[in-house]
Amino acid sequence: MNRHQLYNKYKRDQEAKKFYNSKAWEICRTNVLIRDYYLCQECLKNKLIVVYDVVHHIKSRLEYPELALTEDNLICLCHACHNRIENAVETKEKGIKLIEMGANPEII
Repeated sequence: MNRHQLYNKYKRDQEAKKFYNSKAWEICRTNVLIRDYYLCQECLKNKLIVVYDVVHHIKSRLEYPELALTEDNLICLCHACHNRIENAVETKEKGIKLIEMGANPEII
């Protein structure tokens, strides 16, 4: 058994697995992909054309199950944008404040 199979069998949330394998999700996801032209919408805002990797729930499927199949709550994202958004949400939930640092002026 490879690591993906082990993860699916022992770690993955079975309810989530059932949801993401459902016909309703497949149809909703396809509609969002067509609507967003299979492109990362965050990159598109920055005038970059990047093919999507993930259809992301803007409001979490766990916290807002009633919005799980609402197309207005879904957006196509690349992995980089998805990770940035997810990390920002986790940081906010934990109450961690991030400080953006720059290089020392004398080094530049």
